[in-house]
Amino acid sequence: MTHVIQSALTMLRAWEWMPVTAARVLIGIFFCISGGTKLFEKAQFGVVEQTMVQSHIPFPHASALFVSVVEFGCGAGLALGLLTPLCAATLMGDMIVAIATNRIHSIQASGVLARLDDFLYLPEVLYALILIWLIFSGPGRYSVDGLIASRVGLFGVER
Repeated sequence: MTHVIQSALTMLRAWEWMPVTAARVLIGIFFCISGGTKLFEKAQFGVVEQTMVQSHIPFPHASALFVSVVEFGCGAGLALGLLTPLCAATLMGDMIVAIATNRIHSIQASGVLARLDDFLYLPEVLYALILIWLIFSGPGRYSVDGLIASRVGLFGVER
């Protein structure tokens, strides 16, 4: 029985690159589209800027522009697997600020467990968890980072 379990785990590890790559590419596309929409659609940028004002973020126009550029650029980086840990960490910082300045105020529940439940239900929390996973797991086998690592003889990035 242990042999069967070990074989199954070995097989799963051999295919681990698939969910890592899928998560990286999909969350990258999500952030790239989100940032691009904020950058290139005036009405959407206005919504982000207004959110910055309501959240008492200093320099709301510059902050909205910064967040939009970070989401667009780092999202593209994740989608390609380029500078994956840096892009994921930068986007995670973006999510932490979004949670702390805006989203945490949307929690209306009373009681510790209900508040925790509402907090964990925030999409930004899930995005942050996926980004943490990508920081530690690397970009996956099929990425620009993996291509560069294989060309210069580095190992460990190409997982």
